[in-house]
Amino acid sequence: MADIKEDTKTLEEILEESGISISKECKLILHNDDHNSFEWVIYCLSTYLHFTPERAEKSAWTVHIQGRDIIKTGSKESLIPYKKILEESLLTVSIEE
Repeated sequence: MADIKEDTKTLEEILEESGISISKECKLILHNDDHNSFEWVIYCLSTYLHFTPERAEKSAWTVHIQGRDIIKTGSKESLIPYKKILEESLLTVSIEE
């Protein structure tokens, strides 16, 4: 039997050659700060992320107690608009992979 050379590629290599990109799952993190009130944080989360008042209040308390909360997940590209609007509202947010 003749030697058969296998040209094995990773999934990432195949997708890249095909022009298909898979974005990594990222997290939009809300950080604690000393200048935003609970009411303002709840308002922003309800208005821009469409959280229920209960969910927004829970997130505000999590940030207050733990210093941060994951408020949304998705591709980096999908999270950037949320990060921008929350930063324009003076909230402290970051995107982490």
